[in-house]
Amino acid sequence: MLGLLAASMPEALSAWPDPRLTLTSQLEDLALVLPWLQALADRYALTASTRFAIQLCLEEALSNIVRHGYRGRANQSITVECAPSPAGELVFTIEDHAPPFDPLAPSAADAAPTPQSIDELQPGGQGIRLMRRFSSRIAWEPTPSGNRLTLAFPLAR
Repeated sequence: MLGLLAASMPEALSAWPDPRLTLTSQLEDLALVLPWLQALADRYALTASTRFAIQLCLEEALSNIVRHGYRGRANQSITVECAPSPAGELVFTIEDHAPPFDPLAPSAADAAPTPQSIDELQPGGQGIRLMRRFSSRIAWEPTPSGNRLTLAFPLAR
């Protein structure tokens, strides 16, 4: 019995998704995020609404890094790490080597009134507002070589 358990353990462990995803600063690389995220969501049995929130926030943060942080410079590194926290959250840490940018600093978009209808909604500038709305916690800090953005989501089952 112990031999069967030991023999099946490496197979089970290899089925777990890698908690780290490394991307380059190309929009095409963002296609790697969804399958990785789906494997993590299955691993942690995330609800559909939590899966949606994570996907929305990661796509927004990563596309902003590629488009605005790296300003189209290809082959720059972006890493995303995922880990459960003792507080019952699934925490995603995104690191890049782009010029420092604090997404939590007050901006003109924050001062603008909230649109009351779809007709009043202006394209662009809503990503940070979305990340604040859909994550349970968001933090930013500069690193010696770039930025670290942390997004947390509830692990409720």
